[in-house]
Amino acid sequence: MKKETLILGFFFVILCGLLIVFAPDALSMIFVIGQAILMLIGFIFGIFKVSRYSRAFQLGRYTLIQTRKEIQSDDLWLPISKYDNLFQYDPLDKDFINYKNFVFERRKKDTGILPDIEDVINEDTVSIKSWRNIVNQIPETLTGIGILGTFVGLIIGVGRIGFSSVQAAVTSLQTMINGIEIAFYTSIVGIILSILFNLTYKFFWNAMLKDMFLFIDDFHKHVIASEEEQMRELEGKFYTTMLKKYGEMK
Repeated sequence: MKKETLILGFFFVILCGLLIVFAPDALSMIFVIGQAILMLIGFIFGIFKVSRYSRAFQLGRYTLIQTRKEIQSDDLWLPISKYDNLFQYDPLDKDFINYKNFVFERRKKDTGILPDIEDVINEDTVSIKSWRNIVNQIPETLTGIGILGTFVGLIIGVGRIGFSSVQAAVTSLQTMINGIEIAFYTSIVGIILSILFNLTYKFFWNAMLKDMFLFIDDFHKHVIASEEEQMRELEGKFYTTMLKKYGEMK
């Protein structure tokens, strides 16, 4: 995923550069430069960040699998709890340290039900830390900048219309029509960048969610089960104990 992200970033840089170079006039170029900067900011703080989370979940899952092979045990909590850099990514590693503290506190209280990893690491927490709500506004903003550039170009074109003579009116109308063609360039660029960014970001986000759910599923299976599974297990043990006592009483 890292290699693909770098290639994609290089592609975005080349694309934005070409769109700037082919801008038909200085005004369009200014707006396209603004769109290109926003696009690259979205790539760095949106796509690249999500890609980093995806890679971190892959590393975390790989560590679980390797530890299980080395330990040859179904109870991996003790060896896994020794890791402070399970994901090799600071935001997730901090969350995992907090989770370990919750588990140790719950074990001291001996409540029988341990915290679920999903209480600390889930789609909502990743959304907040990766600024997803802000990044999701980028496609609309790109389109909005394009439309703004179009209207600015139209206003400037209309302002140049002159009716001092028939020839002047014809000339100014021709100039305005040419200006309209130029003005719509920013809208076209905005739509192109918006579609590309939106599709790419959603692809990387869904890939990250897949990696996250795979990690959580393996964690539930081999380290600490979900709270629902723990509750069902305790209920099963309780009913088994009660049946044994009932049988002894007979």
